[in-house]
Amino acid sequence: MQPTNEVVATKGNGNGNLHPEILKATLAGLESPGERLADVAHDARNMVTALACYCDLLEAPGVLAEPYQHYSNELKLVAAASRRLIDKLLEVDRNERNGSARPDADVAGPLVPAITSKAKSATQGFAPKLVEDFAWEVQMARNLLAALAGPSIKLVIDTSTGSLPIAMTSEDLTRILVNLVKNAVEAMPTGGRIRIMTREIPTAPGDSARVLLNVEDNGPGIASGALERIFEPGYTTRSAESDGYGAWHPEHHGLGLAITRNIVQAAGGTIHAANRDPLGTCFQIELPARTA
Repeated sequence: MQPTNEVVATKGNGNGNLHPEILKATLAGLESPGERLADVAHDARNMVTALACYCDLLEAPGVLAEPYQHYSNELKLVAAASRRLIDKLLEVDRNERNGSARPDADVAGPLVPAITSKAKSATQGFAPKLVEDFAWEVQMARNLLAALAGPSIKLVIDTSTGSLPIAMTSEDLTRILVNLVKNAVEAMPTGGRIRIMTREIPTAPGDSARVLLNVEDNGPGIASGALERIFEPGYTTRSAESDGYGAWHPEHHGLGLAITRNIVQAAGGTIHAANRDPLGTCFQIELPARTA
């Protein structure tokens, strides 16, 4: 079991520089856009490799003050997860071109083709490591989520219960948490509070154990007419956002919650959204404990 933690987000500065020749080679592939997913993925992998190189430099003595050194390791985890995601996209691309696309590729509709949970991974040669301790995994994401929330958001994480295995990878669980926290932050541009809670749900004798994840904020809430649609692919409550130079362009594609729902459902769970009284929104996820 993990105790309740209140996290304060701060930022550190590093002085490491990637060797110019490495950076030049890494960026070279971006000058001409690839015609196939494989070409784009090659460029993306190069950028992830550059990110990993910067992480190594950040770990050098004296680059980061001690309170901020954990950011380097967390960025390495992000780079590793990104590299695995790129590999999965390439596998999906190969399957589709060979006429063997995954049967659940259209679960979220045409706007999110082939994006589903690693808990149901059907790609060959990929053996995902499933979460063994749900509460612990949520707690381990606290620094990443605090950085995402920023200094104006008070982030509280309560993982006092819920230490059960689930049919989901830590990578997919992080995607869920990032999507939900990002939505809450965008709803509270002037600051606020986000509370993340895990619990083991009491069950009757003989019933399968279940865990609960709540992500709550004290923002303005969601319009009642939108609550039934927010998980639809392509639906968003924000139509455009300024780029800071007077131009307006689409920023929110309405995919985050659709992807989140797919991941939850692939693990055998459910997700619901509701407005809190008097203010705020609560996203509640229930997941069955894994038995094998």
